[in-house]
Amino acid sequence: MLCATCHAPFRAWQDARPRAVGLAEVERNTMNVLNVRYMRWFGWDGAGDSLWAQSIRPILDAREMGGRVAQTAALVRCDAGVVAALGKALAAFQETLVTGRTPFDDFRDALARGDAQAQKDYPEPALRGLRIFVGKGNCSLCHAGPAFSNGEFHDTGVPFFVAGGGVDLGRHAGIKKLLANQFNPLGRHSDDRGGKSAVRTRHVAQEHRNFGELKTPGLRNVALTAPYMHNGSLGSLADVVRHYSELSTDRLHSDGEVLLLRPLRLSAQESADLVAFLESLTEKKSELAAPRPAVPCVK
Repeated sequence: MLCATCHAPFRAWQDARPRAVGLAEVERNTMNVLNVRYMRWFGWDGAGDSLWAQSIRPILDAREMGGRVAQTAALVRCDAGVVAALGKALAAFQETLVTGRTPFDDFRDALARGDAQAQKDYPEPALRGLRIFVGKGNCSLCHAGPAFSNGEFHDTGVPFFVAGGGVDLGRHAGIKKLLANQFNPLGRHSDDRGGKSAVRTRHVAQEHRNFGELKTPGLRNVALTAPYMHNGSLGSLADVVRHYSELSTDRLHSDGEVLLLRPLRLSAQESADLVAFLESLTEKKSELAAPRPAVPCVK
């Protein structure tokens, strides 16, 4: 079982499935690993608080790779510290996976330097969609910053029931896993037990509002990573925009999310424009075709 089984480079580092399949199907969509070096929590439920610890999780998950600590470490020697080193090596590789420039980046830079001629290269529908994104849609409240994600967790009205009648508890269950993980930044395998990650983990606590909350994904290269949402239930960007346009607030938490989210009631033209903006966050073809920095193989 390869990491690339789910994180396929030629599929924008995800698998194009509604839900990931390892040794068995799991209940969540595969998140791509682009720009993960800029994230503070990992996984849909934030059960990982460092990239190296998150890299170990699928190796040991019975439904994904089905490994065990001793079995994995035996590749070198029987020691959990070796498994931690493996996670850190995987994290070091993933930190090289950074997206390239997009049409939006060119427009943003032209705007910053006052280059009116260069601004005209940005498609008009995308520009109208940008105005909706930061205005009427208020999308930038959660999809903020260079990666277009605040890195936090929200209930967005997507059903969280799973096969067999169970419920995906989201962030609430993720915090429990996080605190129990021997590879978190507070444990003996951490290189920085006094650093920022350790402080965040030390102070995180389960709260009632965390039920059903899931991570806000970044939007760079989003046009390449269908299907969408934590359960892969929406097949296109148009479906995602329709979800927020027709959002049912009855599905949202009453202790916070209803204050953030309202049905957008977008017209057909507004919906198409918002999709055009989201598509403009995808790397230009010249960037996608460019070789990534080589990582030397150490034997």
